[in-house]
Amino acid sequence: MHKVLKVYVNIVNTIVIGLILVMLATLVFAFADIVTTLFKLIPNLQNVALNDVQFRELVTGILDVFIMIELFGSIIDYVHLRRIRLSALIDVVAVFILRHMIEKIYADAVQTDELLLLAALLLAMVVARSITGHFPPKPGRD
Repeated sequence: MHKVLKVYVNIVNTIVIGLILVMLATLVFAFADIVTTLFKLIPNLQNVALNDVQFRELVTGILDVFIMIELFGSIIDYVHLRRIRLSALIDVVAVFILRHMIEKIYADAVQTDELLLLAALLLAMVVARSITGHFPPKPGRD
């Protein structure tokens, strides 16, 4: 049984190393996409309005990178701690909600009810994040 567990741990570690490499490649490509979009905007920077498609793509791309960083940070925390922190997941959800809100506002496709619902969800995430800060996990619970 001990040998089977050792093989399992080695396989999981190999998969995690592969995931980390894929995450790094994903971040590099996402950053390159942002830089490319920025260089497309620079020549016409004086004529670019906040609601232009290229500017919205830039803002959305930057917010996507923040979501990826938060999500990948959660995965790296799992590698270090061998458990998923609830506060890290709440952070990812909060950033995703903010991204969605900002994207809707920039696209001028937001309805009041939807924006209020997203704001309520964001408030719930802030309250949940505050609660996780007051009740950290007990030491020794691995």
